[in-house]
Amino acid sequence: MKLADMKIGTRLMLAFGIILAMLATISIVGITRIYSLDTSIESMVNDRFPKTVQANNMIDSINSIARHLRNAYIYSGAEQQKSLDAIAPERKIISEMLDKLSATVKSEKGKSILKELTDARAAYVTTQDKFLELLKADKKSEIVSLMQGDLRKAQGDYLAATNKLIEFQTAAMEKTGKEAEAAANSAALILEVVSAIAVVLTVLFAWLISRSITRPLTQAVAVADAMAAGDLSKKIDAS
Repeated sequence: MKLADMKIGTRLMLAFGIILAMLATISIVGITRIYSLDTSIESMVNDRFPKTVQANNMIDSINSIARHLRNAYIYSGAEQQKSLDAIAPERKIISEMLDKLSATVKSEKGKSILKELTDARAAYVTTQDKFLELLKADKKSEIVSLMQGDLRKAQGDYLAATNKLIEFQTAAMEKTGKEAEAAANSAALILEVVSAIAVVLTVLFAWLISRSITRPLTQAVAVADAMAAGDLSKKIDAS
């Protein structure tokens, strides 16, 4: 059926129906993309970034333990005991951070890196305990060898494993950020295209419907004017 053959009400309903469908499409695309962005942002804020913070807290504690061990070797008496007493709280912080990471790291690669980190920590704790035993026995010459050898290596491996986890989480966060940016750009493009189509269709339908309504009215007026002037041929042409 041609547009001109439709009733005026039907034409208007068709036009409004198409425009509403376009507006609904815009709304659906916008809402869907917003939820997608919200998921990406939530992942970065509540998952990726906190893991890097937890790993950095571990590094701070590892470095603190190293300072306390050094001070315990250098100092004696109350100052030495003060340094020794400060080691346990730092170990507790590391344990808490590892518990949080173990509960939130889900990917296979992440779990593999976390296991490597846990193993490195166990090796470092073993060398720490050996250091403390030698310190208690006042075997400072052996402590020096330990500090220059196994203790330094264990600490280096521990820090390297922790930094590896930070790099992994940072890369994951950057990837999520790029995906969110791509989703936002895609949503903007889709909304622009659909909005442009909606505007064009609105103008087109407005013109077609107005033309289909005003043209017969113009013809009717012309016929009426002609009849009023006594030109019956116009009536015949219009009938």
